[in-house]
Amino acid sequence: MLLGIIGLFVPVMPTTIFLMIAGLCYINSSKRLYESLIKMRYFGPTIKSYVEYREVTKEFKISSLLFMYIPSIITQIFIVKTWIYRVIPLVLIIFLTWHILSLKTVDNETINSRSEQQDSEKKS
Repeated sequence: MLLGIIGLFVPVMPTTIFLMIAGLCYINSSKRLYESLIKMRYFGPTIKSYVEYREVTKEFKISSLLFMYIPSIITQIFIVKTWIYRVIPLVLIIFLTWHILSLKTVDNETINSRSEQQDSEKKS
């Protein structure tokens, strides 16, 4: 979770994926930590939707892929010179792209309404 929070301020470091990994870890280890993670104002509904339903919005897919591709391309062109250091990230990017595109696509209203509905059920 700390890496996800650091990613908010460091431009190349991904945020949401680290928070999703934290959500996956928290759901199995601590109900209290998981509840605090999914109650986060901006990331909570998306994390909950990913962890519990394996679905994300179209905007999430596009931004995730762009934030993965752009730094990788820049790094591959300007920094990496050895072929093995180009192949390993390329393989990881292929697997991550496949994973992201294989998730079910839903709209923001579905995620937000499900989150609000479950919040109202907990209050009553």
